[in-house]
Amino acid sequence: MIKSLSIGVLLCLNLICTGQILYHSDLYRGGVTGSGFALAFGSNGSSSFNVNIPTTSTIKKAFLISGRNGIAPDLTIDFAGNQLIFDSTNQVGITFQSFFGGNSSVHIIDVSTFVTPSINQYPIIISTIQQGSLNRHNEFYLYILYEESSFPIINTYLYLNNQDFGFVNYNISNISPINNVNDVGLSLLTGYICDTNLVDGENVFIDGNFVGLIGGNDLNSGSCGGPYGDFYYENNQLFGLSDDTANFQMKGTDVLLNINSIINPNATNFSLNCTPKQTLPPNNSNNIWAFFLTYTTPCDTFTTTITTNDTICLGESIQLNATGGVQYSWFGAFEGLSDTSIANPMASPPQTTTYIVTIKNDSGCVKTEQVKIWVNPLPVADTLIVTNNFCGDSVGSLQVGAISNGGQPYLYSLTNLQTGNTQNSSLTTFNSLGTANYQLTITDINGCTFTDTATITETNIVQANFTATPSSGVAPLLVEFDNTSLNANAFQWSITSLPFGSAQGALDTLVWIPACAGNAAACGLQYEFINSGTYQACLIAYNNIPTCADTICKTIIVSDEISFVIPNVFTPNFDNENDNFVIQLTGASLIKTLKVEVFNRWGETLRSVEFREMGVVNSQNTLPTTQYTIWDGRTTAAEIAPDGTYFYVISYIKDDASATLSTRKGSITLLR
Repeated sequence: MIKSLSIGVLLCLNLICTGQILYHSDLYRGGVTGSGFALAFGSNGSSSFNVNIPTTSTIKKAFLISGRNGIAPDLTIDFAGNQLIFDSTNQVGITFQSFFGGNSSVHIIDVSTFVTPSINQYPIIISTIQQGSLNRHNEFYLYILYEESSFPIINTYLYLNNQDFGFVNYNISNISPINNVNDVGLSLLTGYICDTNLVDGENVFIDGNFVGLIGGNDLNSGSCGGPYGDFYYENNQLFGLSDDTANFQMKGTDVLLNINSIINPNATNFSLNCTPKQTLPPNNSNNIWAFFLTYTTPCDTFTTTITTNDTICLGESIQLNATGGVQYSWFGAFEGLSDTSIANPMASPPQTTTYIVTIKNDSGCVKTEQVKIWVNPLPVADTLIVTNNFCGDSVGSLQVGAISNGGQPYLYSLTNLQTGNTQNSSLTTFNSLGTANYQLTITDINGCTFTDTATITETNIVQANFTATPSSGVAPLLVEFDNTSLNANAFQWSITSLPFGSAQGALDTLVWIPACAGNAAACGLQYEFINSGTYQACLIAYNNIPTCADTICKTIIVSDEISFVIPNVFTPNFDNENDNFVIQLTGASLIKTLKVEVFNRWGETLRSVEFREMGVVNSQNTLPTTQYTIWDGRTTAAEIAPDGTYFYVISYIKDDASATLSTRKGSITLLR
């Protein structure tokens, strides 16, 4: 229970205590002043903030505040001749819900350098016409703190709303003790409280005490603008400006209040509640953006410091540091703090933001400090265009497409993750890339980096091929191998002996041919097979490196005897397929004379053909060949022979000293 209680106290010190954020608090000798302005629905406009600043003072701090309903576009305004933009970088409150557009918040711009004690009127010009009541910046307020050494010490507080609009309850706690002998000023910044007569009014309570019904168009506003309290506080006294009166009651457009008669002496907390006049159904269209609390206190001034404004890249962290107190409590609208209750947390903001630290000293006195951390977005490559590689070459490329965010110019770095080699360039394309994994780094002008990886793959376009002439014959057999490979510049040949019926046999001879300067034809091979057998001839072709290879193998049959391959059927039906009785001969060079005769079943000769010196008699063929056409299925009278079985006799004389006559007989079937 004790631990839970201490956590609760820290949470209240941590700027967010039931509905509000403490954006700024200070203890100093001087005063404070503020003035508001609101646009009419769906219009642009101009006016002036009318404040009160003693000419003898110096400006301590000045803030221009805007309430944003919904997801409003960025808004450019002219403040005292200076172009300012309300955008996401100056959103200081967290997001809450508004009747007019949903996600809403409070924005603050530091305008201290544009304010001077010699000027009490600051023009504002808004040229942009925003849409109706939804999604717009509508209410604006100028809040100025000034120092004057002759004035008493005052404590100032600027609180921002931190809850959905409707029934708004603020419990203000852990503030410096209030001296209620002097005036205690409370001023509101509201919007869209259009009247008090019908249903749009708002009842205000301090510590449960009713202090007034507010509503209506403020003097310095368009339709349904405000109301807001214009005031200044100095020399222990609260003063009203415009239509606001420094008394003990709020009424209509007068939303300035002296609460010293309600607050207990040395109080460090009180409640502020705003309840719609119409509660059934509830009126949730009244906006309470901020409120301002000013009073004298027994506290003395004390010195605090904070880290100066800085810039980081998205995803980076930065050390924050505050001094001057015994308790610290940090807040940021977009979080990102490692610890909110120490003096020096690490901050990792997801976007540009202002961090606020509430500092309490050992006397229980409170101040705040702010630091703005600018977050530069990372450059992001929307697309990476990869051109892949051909195996053995370095023709791949990587092109960076459009880049989102970041600031130009960009520098590009590409690292080969296999070799570690890095290329740096100001150009978006890297050429002559080999096959590998790469890491791309893009660095923008702010030093922010984007990294991504890409892979250059490869396609092997090598096609190995060759012809073997002849592919079979009688030993010794000289075979010409002609290389017909494509897209290769280096080659390796191998010839292996394969026993019949075996998929792989012992190595007989291996022949390696070196690279031939890209000339495939020059990489041919002649090989003489001395012994008979079955051989496998293989060619490995590759492009530059052996891993970019393709392989092809062909079988060579070498015989040491005469053999015939004779069909058992042929079909002379004139379809150009198997129309002739054809025999194949291995060992033709061993034969001097070859004669083939065909007979019918009655022994009648239908065909007789004789080959001498491996030429063909009767001028049928005059070139050496291992394939011989014997009969086309006609009789000697050129008549078509009928289907049936026919007989043949093959006679041949060896071309050697023996001149041996050999014969082979058999039958063949003719089918049409």
